[in-house]
Amino acid sequence: MQGGILQKSDQVTISGKDLTLRQVFKNIQQQTGYSLLFANGVVALNLEEKVTVDFNRTALRDALNTLLKSRNLVWMLVDESIIVKKQETPPTATVGGDTTITGIPISGTVADMEGNLLIGANVILKGTSIGGSTNADGRFHLPTVPKGSILIVSSVGFETKQVKVNSSNIIVKLNPAVSSLDETVVIAYGKTSKRLSTGNIGSVKAKDIENQPVTNPLLSLQGRVPGLQITQNTGISGGSVTVRIQGQNSILSGNEPLYVVDGVPINSQLPATGNDYVLGSANENGAKGGKGNPLSYLNAFDIESIDILKDADATAIYGSRAANGAILITTKKGQPGKTKVDLNLQHGWGKVSHILPMMNTRQYLDMRYEAFKNDGIDWRDPAVSANDLKLWDTTSYTNWQKELIGNTAQFSNANIAASGGTPTIQYRIGATYNRQTTVFPYKNFADEKAAFSSSLTINSPNQRFHLQWSNNYMLDDNRLPSLDLTLYSILLQPNAPALYNQDGSLNWEPDANGNSTFTNPLSNAVKEYQNKTANLISNVVASYKLGPSLQLETNMGYTSNKTDDYSSLPITAIRPEWRNTIQQRGASFGNRSLTSWIIEPQLRYSRVFSSLQLQALFGGTISNRSETGGTLNTSGQSSDEVLRNPMAAATWNYQGAFINKYKYTAGFSRITLNWDRRFILNLTGRRDGSSRFGPANRYHNFGAIGGAWIFSNEELLQNNARWLSFGKLRASYGTTGNDQIGDYGYISTYGPTVGVEVPYQQVATIYPTKLPNANLKWETTTKFQVGIELGFFKDRILANATYVQNQSSNQLLSSVLPTFTGFNELLQNFPAVVKNTAVELGIVAQLLKGNTFNWTMSGNLTIPKNRLTAFPTLASSAYANLYVVGKSINIAKTYHLQGVDPATGQYTFSDAHGAPTSMPTFPDDYNVIIDLSPKLYGGLQNTFTYKGINLDVLIQYTKQVGSSLIFGNNSAITPGAFNRSGGNQPVTVLNRWQQTGDQRPIQKYSTQVSEPLATYAQVSDANITDASYLRVKNVSLSWSVPKAVTKKTVNDLQLYLQCQNLLTITNYKGLDPEVLGTNSLPPLRVITFGVKAGF
Repeated sequence: MQGGILQKSDQVTISGKDLTLRQVFKNIQQQTGYSLLFANGVVALNLEEKVTVDFNRTALRDALNTLLKSRNLVWMLVDESIIVKKQETPPTATVGGDTTITGIPISGTVADMEGNLLIGANVILKGTSIGGSTNADGRFHLPTVPKGSILIVSSVGFETKQVKVNSSNIIVKLNPAVSSLDETVVIAYGKTSKRLSTGNIGSVKAKDIENQPVTNPLLSLQGRVPGLQITQNTGISGGSVTVRIQGQNSILSGNEPLYVVDGVPINSQLPATGNDYVLGSANENGAKGGKGNPLSYLNAFDIESIDILKDADATAIYGSRAANGAILITTKKGQPGKTKVDLNLQHGWGKVSHILPMMNTRQYLDMRYEAFKNDGIDWRDPAVSANDLKLWDTTSYTNWQKELIGNTAQFSNANIAASGGTPTIQYRIGATYNRQTTVFPYKNFADEKAAFSSSLTINSPNQRFHLQWSNNYMLDDNRLPSLDLTLYSILLQPNAPALYNQDGSLNWEPDANGNSTFTNPLSNAVKEYQNKTANLISNVVASYKLGPSLQLETNMGYTSNKTDDYSSLPITAIRPEWRNTIQQRGASFGNRSLTSWIIEPQLRYSRVFSSLQLQALFGGTISNRSETGGTLNTSGQSSDEVLRNPMAAATWNYQGAFINKYKYTAGFSRITLNWDRRFILNLTGRRDGSSRFGPANRYHNFGAIGGAWIFSNEELLQNNARWLSFGKLRASYGTTGNDQIGDYGYISTYGPTVGVEVPYQQVATIYPTKLPNANLKWETTTKFQVGIELGFFKDRILANATYVQNQSSNQLLSSVLPTFTGFNELLQNFPAVVKNTAVELGIVAQLLKGNTFNWTMSGNLTIPKNRLTAFPTLASSAYANLYVVGKSINIAKTYHLQGVDPATGQYTFSDAHGAPTSMPTFPDDYNVIIDLSPKLYGGLQNTFTYKGINLDVLIQYTKQVGSSLIFGNNSAITPGAFNRSGGNQPVTVLNRWQQTGDQRPIQKYSTQVSEPLATYAQVSDANITDASYLRVKNVSLSWSVPKAVTKKTVNDLQLYLQCQNLLTITNYKGLDPEVLGTNSLPPLRVITFGVKAGF
């Protein structure tokens, strides 16, 4: 079958042996000027097949027939393109429309700019209801179209194009979407675009993820998405991260979002192994959870996009798993085309960006002398213990922050990936090696990751069968000290002894009796902690088209996360006088195994009825998760050399063992109606069943309705408001649930009786560990959100605003039981209601757009508010002193500090009636309420491009309050006191009371370690101060080397510089305003250099 008239060059000259078909077709394109397109059905054609040809001024028609006829292929000419396709006549798309219109029948194809034909592209006759969509061959057919009319052609991920009908054969090439409105957005069980979405969804693409030198992909989201707050709780590699989507919904039963990688849910929290304290915890308000973060074991370089689902319209189809929102991670897949190899090499350095001003030796000694004087104690008295003044060198000075956390961490990363394929088979394989050392003073500390990813996509020749298989595997070997050394770096006295003796052993600075006067912080460094984790996420998606409108699909996934960790207590880490007496050497061996599988069969239906597009999804979920683990503690080994061998120990103790099973089943559906690309209605429903509830309450229904009106498509606005290129109103309402309560809450549980020297009748016994509650019910979150999205001047400026109102009820909390019951608590539902409201704002603007220079600015702002709106039984519950109805659930109850009494030099507080008191009582005087929730947060990003140079700057900001270090070091060691583990103080306490009549904010020094008034001051309202900050979160500078320089050696070559946490502007009186404390290492400032090459 041929069509059209050959006009440019109807003759070709090609001669040679063992030429590939690819070479022959390329020569034909070069000699004739026509582009060759291969329909999706042409999968049997092997372009690498070698042929012998001898075309000498041969007619193009004859040459094509010679090459294609024997391969059961034909060609046709459409405009400037030659389309190669199968012999049979292609089926046409279903079309609806007004049959009274007279015209000509037209056929055509829709392809991208590289010639790949697009399936499911929409073709609508402008101003009418006539329309259709392209079929499996990328073709469409409209039976009656007036000549000279306009076709509107659109497809997700591409710019909409208008084409004038001048002939019966039309080929349309669509440009990739330039407007972010047309970028592909991943939603639950599908894809859409921002333009057509009815939900509140944020999206971050691979470019922004790869611009940041982070190993946990969650950290690349900070400051980029409204309604999403991410806190890095520690600067230690593999450490914990707190993620909150639109606030905290549950008081105590879990606020983690649902994480889905390529359609496979993964654990939102990792159960503790018993040794992994150094990794930190993301717990809030006592919520149960583990250490570290599961996304630390997913390679950021393998991620294509991360989409954040926030409202009920987007999350209700996930039911109980997405009450706190969902984060969908899509990994990179192969694309049709020749094999492409990408190489990325990167190296850099990390440092603690801010050092807390602490006392030097002179200031510290003066504080100690003054404290003894105030207490009327002569420190020179032999009966008085003052080792820091008597035994330690009072002329020495060490900046312990510089010594313990002031080193430079090394950051190295190497990544390589190969991808390519044909229209029927696409593949991608990738490998990454990453190594990070620490800022701690021990050379053996490092986190080494090796990651491997693969994907394979197979399409049948007729495009009816589709199979996609993806795997992401990471092996992580993380070596750290057993405890974070940050707190020691702050508390340690400036004249504390040297860390090492002259022989290289740890120094304990013993007194005349041989007793240690100094807790050497490096004892926690020689207590080695090693965490080895193997993480696998595997996914298979298989689909088959039963007909033009019906598709059967199955998603199957498997995850495995296995951890073995080790924590040692060598003899060198024990105070010499305690060795083998009070304390023995030992080691702990932790293990954790998390496995899960999921099967989700789905049936999809899609059809066009005139101006109405209908999409329906029906499916089910069967899921199973297993968790096992525990800790083996050993002691009494004869040597440090055998600590890693449990059999070398004299004693063993296995504790913290857990074996959990979680089963989950559900049925779900979604129906989407799109009328004339103006009115969109989305209906979702789900019925969940969870093994965490008793038979009477095991199943629950969830659902949502979402709608959007794209008013910019109204003819009135199109004709009279051309400056408005896009306008959409959207709203959604629905319910989701929460079952993050742990397993077996509704039944009695038992544990083994341990420590019994003579078991009863030599039989091991068990004892009850928890009371059952068969009446446990789901927490339920009702979400209502309404928003507006606007585009101005051909989408040069895009703005959006959303109002959020989420309400969570039926809170799952523990009720305190009387001691005579034998149990501490009972998990049950409370009639408490938590309400989160917020205003989310976002803008993207192309401020300058030229041939060589472009400037794009994007920003977002969230103004949240959290309230406990109801708790009828609060006054009689164990939570009466923690929460207040009408206030945030993230509050601090404090004393009110009036100041320092000029006469006595001691702190004065207010009692419950406002009268001054020097001894406040709890809980009566503990009545000042401070909301610790952020007042606002967001980010601002600016991207500048000039020719091959790209500069990207991201600024993150948060307005909040937090506990500071004004009245001391936030420990039990009050100003003036001494402890062998520390006693230094921030310089803020220098402004203290010294004599009668002094008006100072700090009371007089005292040698009492836990002086009550000083302790009260550190938990008073005066110690909670402004902790707002503005942080230059990321700076990325890159230069794409001109192709004239690289020539044929590489396809793409880019040199780049990346900076993370470059600069922080804050008035916070503490180490870091994001971490808000002194127990954890703050996020490091990281600067890296790298090179990317494409072959």
